[in-house]
Amino acid sequence: MGTDDAEDADEEEFTGVDICVIATYTYNNGEVSANFVYFEENLRKQGLKGKVYGVVGSGDKEYHSDTYCFAAEIFNEDFQQAGTKKGHDVLKIDNKADEKDKEALKEFVSSLTNA
Repeated sequence: MGTDDAEDADEEEFTGVDICVIATYTYNNGEVSANFVYFEENLRKQGLKGKVYGVVGSGDKEYHSDTYCFAAEIFNEDFQQAGTKKGHDVLKIDNKADEKDKEALKEFVSSLTNA
C-alpha cells in the first residue's frame, strides 16, 4: 500500500500492511473531514490486531485551541479499538510548522519502524 488521499482511502488496505499511519486535519468544530468520515467510521471494525499505528494531526492552535487536532485523537481511539499497537503518541503539528516539527516527524517515523 502506498499513500492515498482521504477520498480514495480504503480502511481494508490496512489489513495487508504492518504499519498503519493516518495524517489528518481537524475540520470545522472538531470533526473528521467529510472526505474521511466513511473511512473513520469503518476503521475501528477492521481486524488490525498486532499491527503498529501512528497518527499525525495538523491544526491551528491559535484559532481552534478547544478542538486542536481533535480528529487525530478520534483516529487514535479508532486504532486502539481495532486492536493495534501504538508506535508513537499522536503527533500534533500546528499549521505554522517549523524545523522542530520536521524533527518531530523524523522521530515519529523512526518510532514506528522500530516498534
